[in-house]
Amino acid sequence: MPLASILGAMTVFDMGGPVNKVATLFAQTQVDTLPYLMGGVGVAICTPPIGMGIATLLAPKKYNVEEKEAGKAAILMGCVGITEGAIPFAANDPLRVIPSLIVGAVVGNIIPFLAGVLNHAPWGGLIVLPVVEGRIWYFIAVLAGGFVTALMVNLLKKNYVEESAGNDTELDDLDEITFDEL
Repeated sequence: MPLASILGAMTVFDMGGPVNKVATLFAQTQVDTLPYLMGGVGVAICTPPIGMGIATLLAPKKYNVEEKEAGKAAILMGCVGITEGAIPFAANDPLRVIPSLIVGAVVGNIIPFLAGVLNHAPWGGLIVLPVVEGRIWYFIAVLAGGFVTALMVNLLKKNYVEESAGNDTELDDLDEITFDEL
């Protein structure tokens, strides 16, 4: 399943950027002759936002208020095939989030390849289910990729600690400077 792994990783790597566009365009241009490519890529497109949304629901103490709200929106974005719903999470914590997104998308991409899922739409997410052959496997792949993403990122992240509003430690440190040592 090297092709499934490569396409899954590329689809998620930059969440809608140029690497994503190469992978999705490759699968989209083959949708009439090789619809199994979009069967996998369609899942990989939606697993990052759905996975991050699930992550915020499973471990709310690991996310700030804005991320929890973004998680709700991300699930909806993933359902309609908008990978960019995961960008706020990746921007806040790229070293933990991006690898988790990639692993989840690879898992999500491999399952449809193995199950022979065909996606006849040049798009992803759950919105394409009416034109998918092998809908059950497609849906299972979305859930599997989403949960793998969520579990991995939540294992890697620490609990969110809110910064206190009146934290003047830098100014307090300046008060302790003495010039006696000169």
